[in-house]
Amino acid sequence: MKKSDLYMVIIAIILMFISLTSWVLNQSNLAILSANFGVVLLVVIMLWQHRES
Repeated sequence: MKKSDLYMVIIAIILMFISLTSWVLNQSNLAILSANFGVVLLVVIMLWQHRES
């Protein structure tokens, strides 16, 4: 895994943690936005890594 891919995965995990904490704090809009952006980021990374297979 390249360093740039690793950084993007770390950012996606941080976004998921932000989503969880904002859900606990009853800020549903931020929770939904950060969770969706984290999932999209992970999907794009997975597709980018496996594009040649």
